[in-house]
Amino acid sequence: MRFYKYHGAGNDFIIIEADDLQAQKLKEHHIVEWCKRRYGIGADGLMLFSSVNKYGIDFEMQYFNADGSSGMMCGNGGRCIALFAYEKKGLGKKMTFRLQSTLYKAQILEDKRVILNLPSVNNVITNSDQSCFCDTGSPHHIEWISTPLDEVDVYKRGKELRNTYGTEGCNVNFVEVIASGRIAIRTYERGVEDETHACGTGITAAAISAHYTGRVNQESVVVSAVGGELEVQFQKSDKQYTDVALIGSAQFVYEGILVVK
Repeated sequence: MRFYKYHGAGNDFIIIEADDLQAQKLKEHHIVEWCKRRYGIGADGLMLFSSVNKYGIDFEMQYFNADGSSGMMCGNGGRCIALFAYEKKGLGKKMTFRLQSTLYKAQILEDKRVILNLPSVNNVITNSDQSCFCDTGSPHHIEWISTPLDEVDVYKRGKELRNTYGTEGCNVNFVEVIASGRIAIRTYERGVEDETHACGTGITAAAISAHYTGRVNQESVVVSAVGGELEVQFQKSDKQYTDVALIGSAQFVYEGILVVK
């Protein structure tokens, strides 16, 4: 079975075509083995690509976390699978795909940057300690950091905070405002249970939360993650954020053959 490896700002993924599974059933232990670093391919998650050509939908995406659990939306994963669809499946530069019951639009730019349009955000919750909660397709806790971001123990603090809103857990983002219209972020991702080099929905949640709390004033925010820079654009109307777009580079790394045991 052929697989493809892509990354977006260091957030890396295995992509498999659903048709290639044939009679094989994708099992949780397969995903864990393949995503395990040093022992498998190594990735933050795995995506299944299913070709669709009806109702204006170009393909369907299924996302799985590195621990084998079924995941919600992954922003960088969405950008990577869009580039895969363009490079390997011959789709045009503009496309629509479905994850569960939600439709997403993506566009490939000339420099291989990918724009992913995300659903509107209707509510940002500010907690008593000034931290925020924001759902951008996946749930995110935002901690505002005043000390240097590189001094934060992301693994320890993230693990402590991941169940802040319930046992299903959330992603935990540590965010520093650098300048007007620019923030920096480090993220602990549930399902990976560790720090990742970037998290697209977390970057989007942090940018929107920074605007909501008045930490930035622009409707275009540059976000520096461990693996690179991305841009988040949106429009604010009352308390709703619409026309949300995550923009950044994505890259094909390599392809290979998996032997399913």
